[in-house]
Amino acid sequence: MKKAQRQRNAARRVFPGNFSTVVLAVLVTAMLAALVVLVWQKSTKPKQTDDYEGTIVDRWADYAESTEGSQARLRLVVETQDGKRITIKVDPNVYESARVCMRIRSRAGQIVLIDSERAQPGR
Repeated sequence: MKKAQRQRNAARRVFPGNFSTVVLAVLVTAMLAALVVLVWQKSTKPKQTDDYEGTIVDRWADYAESTEGSQARLRLVVETQDGKRITIKVDPNVYESARVCMRIRSRAGQIVLIDSERAQPGR
């Protein structure tokens, strides 16, 4: 009788132990998947800032493909006064006017390009 009771008790303990292991595995997998999605989103989106000021150090354009067709992606890389580099999404007019080494300023979404050659006296 004691042997049968021990077997029943052991059978009862096995299910909750396995259940908690399965739940823990599902939670860990869900957290890893969420981490992968967050890292992927951060790496594919350029950093958007409202107010910045700095010097244009690079400009680039490429095309994004979608089911609706291709679309131009125009970007400027700006180095701020504290040495940080940020990638800014710009419209075609700003992209065509911008040159490397030009100063750029944005306040409340309004972008101003400052031509360093015209700003220096004697040139």
